[in-house]
Amino acid sequence: MTPEEAVQANLDVDGKNMVLAHWGAFSLAFHGWNEPIERAIKTAKEKEVNLIAPEIGQTVQLDSDLHSPISPWWDF
Repeated sequence: MTPEEAVQANLDVDGKNMVLAHWGAFSLAFHGWNEPIERAIKTAKEKEVNLIAPEIGQTVQLDSDLHSPISPWWDF
């Protein structure tokens, strides 16, 4: 699934929040390492989807305020 398709899938299932999975752990593709998250953020903003982007291994409390701004930890 592309990042754009993932955002649409979240809309299709009427998801309240969205977290991308299986990106960023390894650089195995021909695109830039941070391209998937950047594309997903752009599309999520356009479609008003609440995208959560925790750091790899970071714990997220689902009952907390998940509308905080995304910190671009992947830009190093």
